[in-house]
Amino acid sequence: MFILLFVHIILTFRLSFIQKHTLRGIKYSFKNDSKSGIGVYRAFCASLGTTIGPGNITGVALAISLGGAGSVFWMLVLGILAMSTKYAESFLSLKFSKTQDGQTVGGTMVLLENKGYKKSSRLWSFFCVLAGLLMGSAIPANSLAISIDLPRPLTAFVMFFVLMLTLALGFSGIASVSSLVVPVMSVFYIAFCLLLIAKNQNTLASVKLILSEALSLRGILGGALYHGVTRAVYSNESGLGSGSVLICESGDDDIKNSALASMTTVFWDTVVMCTLTGVLFVSYGAKKGDAVSDIMLRTFNSVPFGNLFLGIALALFVYATAIGWFYISKRALTQLTSKTAFFGILYSLFAFFGVVTDIKPLWYIADLVNIALLLPTVFVFWQYSLYITDN
Repeated sequence: MFILLFVHIILTFRLSFIQKHTLRGIKYSFKNDSKSGIGVYRAFCASLGTTIGPGNITGVALAISLGGAGSVFWMLVLGILAMSTKYAESFLSLKFSKTQDGQTVGGTMVLLENKGYKKSSRLWSFFCVLAGLLMGSAIPANSLAISIDLPRPLTAFVMFFVLMLTLALGFSGIASVSSLVVPVMSVFYIAFCLLLIAKNQNTLASVKLILSEALSLRGILGGALYHGVTRAVYSNESGLGSGSVLICESGDDDIKNSALASMTTVFWDTVVMCTLTGVLFVSYGAKKGDAVSDIMLRTFNSVPFGNLFLGIALALFVYATAIGWFYISKRALTQLTSKTAFFGILYSLFAFFGVVTDIKPLWYIADLVNIALLLPTVFVFWQYSLYITDN
């Protein structure tokens, strides 16, 4: 966490606060034509789908439960800073991508290989595959299972077959599904949050509470800074290098603008959606020590069919995360072996077992996997960050 925070801050200054071009990146993310590849818009949607997951709801509730209302402010700050790192990793991945089997392939594993770190490239690829199976499949599926009131065997079978059907479409099909699902679920979730915030008379007082707890010594020592930053890191994955794999599939020649479009995934995920969710939860009484499930149910049950909306939102978030991460991890697998036909079945099985089994031990493994992805990624981005400023 502290390594990433340091890198976010330094890159923000090295890149002359690249966040100021957010509107330009948002505009460019809607570009849908390219000479090769799937286009910026579909690549952007697939990448955004991997970051907008159950962590946007359950993760925010957990941050407040452990660190108090002030955590929401520090999630926002970390999200803004993390945009610079997302830009750096996307720019370098696009610049040093390669053509493989007639397709453009990029990402940290290709960048490491290009710079002569072949063993590190294979090691990163191995942990990226493991991250896909855990953080892309098993853990999100488990988050959905514990949040909805359905029999776990039924949820497991539905998850397995829906994933199998989608993954059989190939990446072009997955990107097409993401370009439909991700914008719709994002717009409806943002609109729903704004509606609940608008009808609540405690919103202004809640914002004041968030700021006072975030900036007070008591709030910081009580975990507001730590848990806010931690949950933001897990939410947007900026610095792990995984998100840059997808943007390289766009086939777009304008590297700077494509990297800006990729950077805006952090803006939508952490700066907008996590902040709205946090303000919403605090407005409805969420505080440090509350159970995560109590925070979510108290908020969404405040309106008719709110609990149903929560279940649908979580299901769509998990689905978008799973299909996006499948392609990231499969691309990484191609760095290790040409035999990847089995991977879709294995990936879907991990989602199945994530629903029906106890997932807690896997969280600790996922933490270690994140560190294994982070260290080589930060090393190579840091080493070549001056290259970005010169280009």
